Amino acid sequence: MSDRAYDALEISRIIGQPVDPRKPYPTIVNEVCDIDTADPDEYVYAYDVLQDTEKIHVLTSSGAVTQEVVSPDTPTLISFVDVASQEYYVKLVDLAKAKERVLARKKATINRAMNAWEEYKVIELLASATTSTGNENTLRSGYTKFVWPDLIDMLDQIQDYGDSYVLIQGTNLAKDMVNWNWDNNKYHDLTEAFNRLNISTVRMPTTMNFYLQDDDTSGSTLTATDVLSSNVGYLVARSTEVGKPGLFVRKNLNAMESIGGIISMDGDAPQRLVFVSPNPITVTSTARYLAVGLTGFEEIATFLKNEKAVSKFTRT
Repeated sequence: MSDRAYDALEISRIIGQPVDPRKPYPTIVNEVCDIDTADPDEYVYAYDVLQDTEKIHVLTSSGAVTQEVVSPDTPTLISFVDVASQEYYVKLVDLAKAKERVLARKKATINRAMNAWEEYKVIELLASATTSTGNENTLRSGYTKFVWPDLIDMLDQIQDYGDSYVLIQGTNLAKDMVNWNWDNNKYHDLTEAFNRLNISTVRMPTTMNFYLQDDDTSGSTLTATDVLSSNVGYLVARSTEVGKPGLFVRKNLNAMESIGGIISMDGDAPQRLVFVSPNPITVTSTARYLAVGLTGFEEIATFLKNEKAVSKFTRT
């Protein structure tokens, strides 16, 4: 091991060891989407199975969300998006002191950034769907917060299309829910009411700091992006005629395995790679260090196949 201490592939192997293989996907992605993988030479198509023609909401190869019309005899090819983290640097002097610990922190940073971007894109799909269907709700007259009848209105819009619901809440909606029992009825438990309706909840932070190569391939980075407004919530039916309303596909990157480390619970079919650049490298515009550069990479395709299973609430 000692003669390979700073070998690029050895560093990739260490950084690629999963922190927790039981949680390979972000919360919202897993809640809203069926998860699948595709081989390097495999294509992903969307078919309509609900009616003669249908609209789906697709993440295009540029990272933007658009609508596509699909029908049973005319499947739509779904594009894969290249997602790359910014390059992170680890000095060799730091590696010499605590190699595994330093690399584990960088790996966690790369994973967090890429997971946040995936959550951001799935939220964009939900927003596109509710704009298309008109399943949008706002504050009732005279009210200043999210109340129980608002939830029932959202439920009424989607319950004909699925059940087993998840309420994705912005921070202000989450606060309203915490105060429901106190403000409205101290003698009934909100948790019990949600259980009876088969609704679970997920609270999303307003902003998530992630640094990625921008979707438009200009090389810029995204920072402190509003993933979900604090005043917005989505109610999603997770059990529909086509399964979960979304499909999220990661490409197996087997063919690139020899030049990158693996971040995956399945070592035979890595879905994320960490590329390690040689040293010395330029860390600033003027300085060069004995260091290695680490860049995360994945290819994903995602779309919302059942737009009618999503309802939106806006608090303001």
